[in-house]
Amino acid sequence: MVTKTKRALALILTGMMAATALAGCGQTSPNVTPSASTPAASGSTSTSDGESQQGASDVAVTDIEDAGTIETLKSAMADEASANGGTIKLEVWCSSDDGKFEKTLVKSFKEKYNDSRYKFDISVKTSYGEDKAGSKIMESPKDGADVFNFADDQLSTLVQGKAIAEIGQLFQGNVKANNTEDSVAVCSIDGTAYAFPKTSDNGYFMYYDKRVFKTEEDVAELDKMIETANAAGKNVFISLGNGWYNAGFYFAAGCTISYDSATKKQTASFNTPEGLNAAKAMCHVSQKVGSGFMGSAGQSGENATVQQGFSDGTMAAAVIGTWMGPAIKKAIGEENVGAAKLPTALIGDQQVQLHSFGGYKIVGVNAFTKFPIAAQTLAYYLTNADSQKARYAERGLIPTNKAAVESDEIKNDPALKAINDQKPYAHAQGQSVSSKFWSANVGGFGGDIVTAKGNMSDADLQKGLQDLVTQIESE
Repeated sequence: MVTKTKRALALILTGMMAATALAGCGQTSPNVTPSASTPAASGSTSTSDGESQQGASDVAVTDIEDAGTIETLKSAMADEASANGGTIKLEVWCSSDDGKFEKTLVKSFKEKYNDSRYKFDISVKTSYGEDKAGSKIMESPKDGADVFNFADDQLSTLVQGKAIAEIGQLFQGNVKANNTEDSVAVCSIDGTAYAFPKTSDNGYFMYYDKRVFKTEEDVAELDKMIETANAAGKNVFISLGNGWYNAGFYFAAGCTISYDSATKKQTASFNTPEGLNAAKAMCHVSQKVGSGFMGSAGQSGENATVQQGFSDGTMAAAVIGTWMGPAIKKAIGEENVGAAKLPTALIGDQQVQLHSFGGYKIVGVNAFTKFPIAAQTLAYYLTNADSQKARYAERGLIPTNKAAVESDEIKNDPALKAINDQKPYAHAQGQSVSSKFWSANVGGFGGDIVTAKGNMSDADLQKGLQDLVTQIESE
């Protein structure tokens, strides 16, 4: 006898399968996705036994770990496998830094959902990390990964391009109830979740060596930090040659960056007195290159530069994110690692709090996957509370799951406090930035300032800013 719970879940799963069948016929739409064809799409309906089924506006929270739910998911995956030769074949995209860890999660997923009715063939590929996955999927959705990790600023493009599946009703309530409100918001459009929140730390702050900077006041002003580091024969590192990091100076000076998704128009108020102040502020700190300041990661990239600098003792502080926490702790000892919001910098004639980009890393399911139920179950598993806790333990990445964040170890992590302290000055990428910003020479202009050690005239800076705006706002 089929239980009421299984009967309700079957309706949800049927809706997920029907939506994917439409996707395979090229009929995808943000409104025709896993939950859209559930009978209770609005208001509520009743099943044959009178049980009330909640609608999309008030999604029920299902215990995904319940034995009955797991068995229902297995049965649904068995149906998918039966239609595809008995094998569930999925491809996962993640960053190269996460590849090893994600493979361990996939292995445990296969063990948990193992069933004699099907076989798993799941590959984890690291060619397209969070920064590139969305744009790669958009090139040819049908050829993209079934499950992919990406930065939240790519979501609207994926939804508009009908390349990402709406999260099925079975998981909607779970995602919304178990993750922080802000992380759910960045995964949602018009109240519907299209991705699973994974980490809340897709931004940057200041990691520092507490043996060099002994108090919070020591990391309050950038100029003083550089002086202190120089006296210790070390450096403070900010990658001014990367537009993601140097944007903090523009924001702090009062510049704005905006993107209109309807017109696909990207704007940036860099060619202004505020933009000139930001460029001159970068010149000011770049004059200290070789005397307590590092402003370029060179060819090795920020992560390798930070790891090398803390390991060989030449770096006292670095603007970077949580993903480098484990490496820094290993290099100088966990007891010596401090974390704080960004310092103030001299902009114009006053000290101004540096701003940053901030965001989330999230997981999506391809609208064209042949295995929508298996793919969504895997995406859920990669982002559930236990996986987020394990990811923190292994990779130092801050969770979005409320239960995970409230664990003592994570709650007391100085990096979490630094992220929260920086949040009032952090700008959401998803609301302001398109690919045009990243393809412009924002990082290159900052790199030119570093190479010149800040010795650039106002006229040269103004010309560079005008060139940037032209690139950013090009049609």
